[in-house]
Amino acid sequence: MERETLEPREAEHRASLRQRAFEILEHSRRRDLASRIVDGVLVALIVANVAVVIAQSVPEVAAQYGGLLTAFDRLCVLIFAIEYAARIWVAPEHLMLRGRGDAMARLRFAGTPLMVIDALAIAPFFLELLFPASSVILLTRLVRILKLARYSPAIATIGRVLALEKRALLACVVILTGVLITAAAVMLAVEGHKQPERLGDMPKAMWWAAAMLAKIGGGETEPVTALGRIVAAITVMLGIFCFALPVAIIGRGFYEEIRRRDFVVTFAMVARVPLFSRFDAAAIADLVSLLRARTVTPGTQLMRKGDRGDAMYFIASGVVEVAGDNVDVRLTEGDFFGEMALLSREPRTATVTAVSSADLLVLDVDDFMRLVDRLPQFKSQIEEIARERKEGKADGGAGDRDEL
Repeated sequence: MERETLEPREAEHRASLRQRAFEILEHSRRRDLASRIVDGVLVALIVANVAVVIAQSVPEVAAQYGGLLTAFDRLCVLIFAIEYAARIWVAPEHLMLRGRGDAMARLRFAGTPLMVIDALAIAPFFLELLFPASSVILLTRLVRILKLARYSPAIATIGRVLALEKRALLACVVILTGVLITAAAVMLAVEGHKQPERLGDMPKAMWWAAAMLAKIGGGETEPVTALGRIVAAITVMLGIFCFALPVAIIGRGFYEEIRRRDFVVTFAMVARVPLFSRFDAAAIADLVSLLRARTVTPGTQLMRKGDRGDAMYFIASGVVEVAGDNVDVRLTEGDFFGEMALLSREPRTATVTAVSSADLLVLDVDDFMRLVDRLPQFKSQIEEIARERKEGKADGGAGDRDEL
């Protein structure tokens, strides 16, 4: 009996430990000190490891400090391997992978671009065991610099945009190749016999066309005929089009990626609010389309007594203070406020100020009414909580959030 009691406790402990490890490794909670420390250590190791690889490529340095530098590299590989295993272990905690089973969640997560990079960062160690005498294998360690993409949102965004727009970008490459070959062939036909040493064959003509398409001029090769100058002018204009097209595609990709990132951030914030804990993924996605994320600094006044109720707020992280007629109350992560003014259509009866930096989810009054119609479970929960708060106030309770 005692063993049966201990097993659920051990399982619960493992689950809480995995959740905490997920928060540290995957930045589930913003401004987490442990997460910042781990990120700082890993970034320092990545940069130091790349510097060691560069240093080892110098024969004098390798001869004098080769053993020490190799030992440091082995230490980095060990830490990177532990990091990789830990990320695989916490994979089932990802919101998008929940409900798929631990094994399937880990398998799918291992195939994500950043995890593939993490695996490639460890691979050079095994290559060196297979080919210990190869100096080229040593340079494969430089792939570890790609791990910085995990800690640089800008680099990670570029990678995701390129991956998502690969088909459109491939089409641009095909168009550019076609224009290059066509321009080279036309120039060969027009001026190949005039300048055989510079435009006498396709490779030479293609080099000229590439220089013109890139708008760096034709070098020493200038058209000597009127028709050749016309071809050169058209080639330059086509070059503008060929290079502007991928820029437009990548620009659109950045815009779409920012929208997706905001959706994911808001999705994660919504999932942390207890009021929504029983909602399925579809309902939460429906919520995300209506909620907007807002980050406030300490001292920001979120609402004032006497104002018209125009929105309600959910606290994803941070602390706010409610100053009412009877008592001041502090609300923390998971709490929400402002719903009573939306239900009663009466002015605010309290002032709310951010005590610390806080991540909030804001639901405007129009979206509140729309959400009430779309999600009956949300309406019933809000009405039940509102009823409890009214009854608490009538019984002489502190009132706290029911004054909002």
